Amino acid sequence: MATNKIREEEVKNKIRQEFFQDYDATPILGDIDFAVTTKKSSEDELSDQEYFLWAEAKAGNTEDIYASFVQLIITIGKAHTHESYLPPRYLGAFDEEKIAFIEYHHIVSVFYQNDFNWNVTPSNHSTKEFHMLYDLLQEKLKKEIRRFYLHKDEKELRKFIRSNFKLGKQRTNGINITKNNFIFVFQRWVEEVKPSIAVNWDDVPKTSIVDFFYADLISRNDYTLREELAVVLRGDKYRILQDILKGATQLFSEATFNDGKAAYNQFWNKYVRPPRKEYLDLILKRRDLLIPQDLRRYQGAFFTPPQWVQKSQEYLAMELGEDWQKEYYVWDCCAGTGNLLFGLTEKYRVMPLHLTMQMYK
Repeated sequence: MATNKIREEEVKNKIRQEFFQDYDATPILGDIDFAVTTKKSSEDELSDQEYFLWAEAKAGNTEDIYASFVQLIITIGKAHTHESYLPPRYLGAFDEEKIAFIEYHHIVSVFYQNDFNWNVTPSNHSTKEFHMLYDLLQEKLKKEIRRFYLHKDEKELRKFIRSNFKLGKQRTNGINITKNNFIFVFQRWVEEVKPSIAVNWDDVPKTSIVDFFYADLISRNDYTLREELAVVLRGDKYRILQDILKGATQLFSEATFNDGKAAYNQFWNKYVRPPRKEYLDLILKRRDLLIPQDLRRYQGAFFTPPQWVQKSQEYLAMELGEDWQKEYYVWDCCAGTGNLLFGLTEKYRVMPLHLTMQMYK
């Protein structure tokens, strides 16, 4: 085991020196093997750094690189690293032969499953949690990862890194809020800005806290750009345009800041607002990811345990025959994260409700 660990460090050093010499590939983020970020000044904090890559490293030539990605994801989820640091643009996995990348946004929803047990050893590939995530992510990984062999594809790999790991470009103008990091930004906003808003939060439903965040997010020069929102920012105060406050009697209520906007300015000076349209549309659409998990659970957004998934498919086979997946369409009327559909092989015959609704809009 010790020898294998030494070889793994050698692989990391080789990748660092040969492909990421123009970047800072030395940060230590918990148990994540390898992280790549911009060159940072001594004043920068790791949590505020923009990361291009978090990766799992392996000695030798890994036959199943998908397993390395799953191990990395469990490592991140177990330590809540995605909540403590700005998530990267890519997750990756590499060994002595190859390296692969997947854009973080493709797997971000995995971290927000209700009732998933993250308290397992990431390197133990025999746990039921590991197998469940592997089954969930395998098709996505097959479709979305970009794989390069270190020697055969060296030229293409270097071009990929140059094109997608842009040195300092976003840092100068602030951090862009994207489909990768908007959940992290919201969580930081809750910690740093929300306490400075002079509102009795006991009077605000938990589902409406995000409305204040949207008012900030979709603004320019401290002025919310969309009038149809429940809350809008107007200079040094918020106007609450919809009935989201308990006991409000006016057509609209107002809320100011209790610190002269100091926390607000310090926080938002780090980011570019508003987000680009394609990211903003997604952020508004995935409001559910910004609602506390305990509230989602209370409202019935449950994660279906894997043993129930397996049992449901056994009952279907008993009732409809072994070839039921080829002969019937599956319409999940309560599809949330889609866990009830894990393991189904005929993907063109599977229709989660949220996708079906989009088809008829």
